[in-house]
Amino acid sequence: MEQAALIVPVVWLAVLSPGADFAMVSRNSCLYGRQAGLAVSTGIAFACWFHVAYAIVGLALIERTVPHAFGLIRILGAAYLIVMGVSMVLRRRVAEPEAAGPPAAFSARGVVTGLLTNGLNPKTSLFVISIYSQALGPDASLHRQVAWGLFISLSHLAWFALVSSYLSKSGVRDYVLRRQILFNRAIGVILTLFGTMLLSIDQPGP
Repeated sequence: MEQAALIVPVVWLAVLSPGADFAMVSRNSCLYGRQAGLAVSTGIAFACWFHVAYAIVGLALIERTVPHAFGLIRILGAAYLIVMGVSMVLRRRVAEPEAAGPPAAFSARGVVTGLLTNGLNPKTSLFVISIYSQALGPDASLHRQVAWGLFISLSHLAWFALVSSYLSKSGVRDYVLRRQILFNRAIGVILTLFGTMLLSIDQPGP
């Protein structure tokens, strides 16, 4: 019970804190509709299991078998955010609000976007590692570790589903579509800054 009282609020605070996941869900929900936002949210929820998996397997084992694995993830994640950010800054108008058509459908492309955004996100990586190494500890049973992984994944899905539902409302979507170039550039700058900051973080020596 004490463990849950510690982990639950930490997980929810981490999920609610703004970051690349929130920026990507917000953009897709506003420009393409609720289903597009939910697709990204689903990808984010699935990607959480990537972080949970290596937290369960053991960081020491991964470092022995794949040296510098987490450094590589950090670089790939930073590069992905920078490329996405720059492409959004340079992107032109999706469509005129009156010609934007119906909201987009739930798509595999949106799920992949969520998978990459969260799966290569060092923020989620550090958060999950800290939960499993500090709050759960090495003696936690496998079923308990999996159960907390499910909680982390579902917490991400629930929060970003709410974000998708709100930001895809017709009034909000129409407002953003009329200012989509500015919106794209703002989100693009945010993602580029996230990526640049990740690249600038000094890694500890061997």
